[in-house]
Amino acid sequence: MNVRDNLGKAWTFIGTFYANPEVGKYVSIKWPQFSSEKGLKANDEVIFTERPRREGEAPWKKFNVIIKRKIRLFGQDIWGEL
Repeated sequence: MNVRDNLGKAWTFIGTFYANPEVGKYVSIKWPQFSSEKGLKANDEVIFTERPRREGEAPWKKFNVIIKRKIRLFGQDIWGEL
């Protein structure tokens, strides 16, 4: 799985795609380096969006990733992008 973060850095994850009637579609990936470099914490929100495949690109899935973290500011919960 090829992923590009919001800073434009490319990442490659080995992932397995699943479909479950109760949960829907999901992917299981191993990403210790990404998690460490991004400083991910519990309750961070990681959103993968599929990028359209360009002509001549390899057939595996291409994604963009957005990482959000909830912060409390002036008594309000605000989601900020990392």
